[in-house]
Amino acid sequence: MVKVFDSGMPSEAYWNSLFDIQAIIDWLDLDSVADPVAEIGCGYGTFTVPVARRAAQRVYAIDLEPEMIRTARQNVANAGLGNVEFRCRDVLDIGTELPSASMGMVLLFNILHSPERTQLLKEAARIARPNGLLAIIHWRKDIHTPRGPSVESRPDRSVILDAVAGLDLTPGGDRILEPFHWGMKLVKGQQVSRFRSVR
Repeated sequence: MVKVFDSGMPSEAYWNSLFDIQAIIDWLDLDSVADPVAEIGCGYGTFTVPVARRAAQRVYAIDLEPEMIRTARQNVANAGLGNVEFRCRDVLDIGTELPSASMGMVLLFNILHSPERTQLLKEAARIARPNGLLAIIHWRKDIHTPRGPSVESRPDRSVILDAVAGLDLTPGGDRILEPFHWGMKLVKGQQVSRFRSVR
C-alpha cells in the first residue's frame, strides 16, 4: 500500500471476501505476461499469493505498512512460495526503487483514489517494460459497495486516462470485475487491439 487518503483495511478474511479473486487472476492472464511482476500496495497478500503461483519468475510485493508486509510474507510462506521479494516503502516518497523498464506487469489495486494517482502511474510506467502491462482495479462508483473510499474519489476510465496522458500508455481494455470492482489494462509503448472493453 502507499500513503493515500481515505484508506483503511478491515480484517483480512473480510477484505478477501470482497473480491472474486480467481476471476481477477484469470483477467490478468498472467500466462501471457513476461515476468517479473510488481505489485504496488500488496496489503495482506490477497493477490500476491495467487500471482506468485502463476508467475514463473520474481514477484516484487511493495507496501508502506510493516504489518501488511509481515502478514503477506507469512501468507506467501504458508503457500510454500519462494519467488516473492517484499519491499516496505512509501512509493509516493521514494518510488519503488526497481529498475526502469524491468517489469512485465505492474499491479495497482485499490490505490488510485488519491490526488497523487498520476505520480503512482508515472512510477508504474517507468518500471514497466516496453509492451508491458499496467493492471488497475478499483472500487466501482456506479453501485453501492460495502467498503471503499468516497465515491467522489474513486477513479473511472476517464480519470485514469487523464492521469496517464503523456506516459506512453495505451488503453488495453476494461471490464467489470464482480461483485464490487472494475479493471483496466494499459500497455506501455504500443498501439494494440488484442484487448477489448467489456462492460
